[in-house]
Amino acid sequence: MLQSLLQNNFVAVLGLLIVFGTATSLTWTAFTILSPYLRVKGAKIFNDRTGSEILWTNARKRFQRGARELFKAAFAQHPNAFYIMTDTDVELILDSKYAPEVRNDRRFDIGKYNEDMFHGTIAGFEMFENDHVLERVFVETVRNKLTRAIGKFVKPISLEAADGLREYWTDDTGIPAPTRNHSCVLRTIAKQSSRVFQGPPLCYNPDWLRITVNHTVTFFEAAESLKVWPHPLRPLAAKFLPLCKKLRAEAQEARRIITPILEERLKRAQARMAEKNNLPEKKTEVKEEGDSDGNMIEWAEETANGAIYDAALLQMKVSLASIHTTSDLVSQTLFNLCSRPELVNDLRKEVIEVIGQQGWVKPALYQLKLMDSVLKETQRLKPISIGTMVRTTTSPVTFSDGLQVPANTRTLVSCHNMWTESVHENPEVFDGYRFLKLRQLPGQENWTQLVSTSNNHLGFGHGMHACPGRFFAATTAKVLIAHVVLKYDLKLLDGQKPVIIEHGAAQYANVWCPIGVRRRREEIDLSDL
Repeated sequence: MLQSLLQNNFVAVLGLLIVFGTATSLTWTAFTILSPYLRVKGAKIFNDRTGSEILWTNARKRFQRGARELFKAAFAQHPNAFYIMTDTDVELILDSKYAPEVRNDRRFDIGKYNEDMFHGTIAGFEMFENDHVLERVFVETVRNKLTRAIGKFVKPISLEAADGLREYWTDDTGIPAPTRNHSCVLRTIAKQSSRVFQGPPLCYNPDWLRITVNHTVTFFEAAESLKVWPHPLRPLAAKFLPLCKKLRAEAQEARRIITPILEERLKRAQARMAEKNNLPEKKTEVKEEGDSDGNMIEWAEETANGAIYDAALLQMKVSLASIHTTSDLVSQTLFNLCSRPELVNDLRKEVIEVIGQQGWVKPALYQLKLMDSVLKETQRLKPISIGTMVRTTTSPVTFSDGLQVPANTRTLVSCHNMWTESVHENPEVFDGYRFLKLRQLPGQENWTQLVSTSNNHLGFGHGMHACPGRFFAATTAKVLIAHVVLKYDLKLLDGQKPVIIEHGAAQYANVWCPIGVRRRREEIDLSDL
């Protein structure tokens, strides 16, 4: 009798589990299919499911493989705005004419967008958690401390550029040696950035330099690996996915390396702040080591002004932000220079004239106007994303022309106007002199500079959330390129074409394509200036 009762209960429980599992599966499938339609309030999704497609998997794949062409086709039909299924979720794509209204409107929340896009609430991805204190310290330190101190670090940044090229490139003056362009640039910029962000001795620690480079690459690879999972399952999936496990391990190693330095530097910063506040009882004897002009560790503590934040996480975040974007811009610029020897010669003349006379000082970098133009033109043709000013609306918004945006809508502003005839002549053609010529026209001096943002050039975003580190990025890039053009001959190797890597809205300089590099005798010794 007992055995019969157990068997009957087992069958009943099994039946209930099957029914529950089936109901849950059907409910989740229905939610997955219908939720995009619910969020767009009945509007059309441009790359909607086709034919017999039930789920959104293929729509996401089409976006991954051809987002730029989808944008072009969609704007031809809907010039102002349209909804599209991206590789993560449905988003509202806006024409750049809306940039002036989005730029300083706090209803468009960048923190909420990034937290969702980069899994900020999941272990390993905390750099993009919507932590208002950490974000305030990060932005204000970069904008107010780092930008103002750039002039004091131009020479050290130059020395790190020279050291990086000497270590990662060739000294061979014979046949051009095949060199992994992006890999060398990535590691050199890591050295330049760390020199300013963390200072000695950490910036010379090979383990720290290795982990900052590797962690930058792993972060974005791990983020992509999670996007294929439904939102509710991502925290569980992240525990087992190899890239996510690697990301957490690298973060732990980074903390192990930086924590002793942080403790020492924070103690020093607190002692200095106590002195400024005339509190002699809090003075502490601190061993002075590093730059007298400070670094990001000490600047962040001053900016926090007593607020609690994760200092180690901040250092990883600032390194990731700087290394990722700057190395991509420099790598693509060098690809563009490989097939343009006349432009390289003109850049050399500019570096010899400007840096040769003024040395490594901040005003000299401003006078590298052709180099500035080359970098801005590179960013115009290949921004790191075809959409910028990413936001999530916190409440309903109605634009001045009547376009309505519901709350909790993910939005981005398209960069497609940078490739249109109405804004630029021959927009599909790379012209390194383009912005130099525009800069010479009356009234065009400001917006044509690399660090300037405008509706016509959204490479660094626009408005209150424009990239706060763009001035540092411009400095690092110019210094490194000056060293490259004076010290090396560059060429594309036979059969090699540095095709841009497109993945959804993202556009990356080719990380695999090698270039031919040959050492040349530079006209002036940049290390002596």
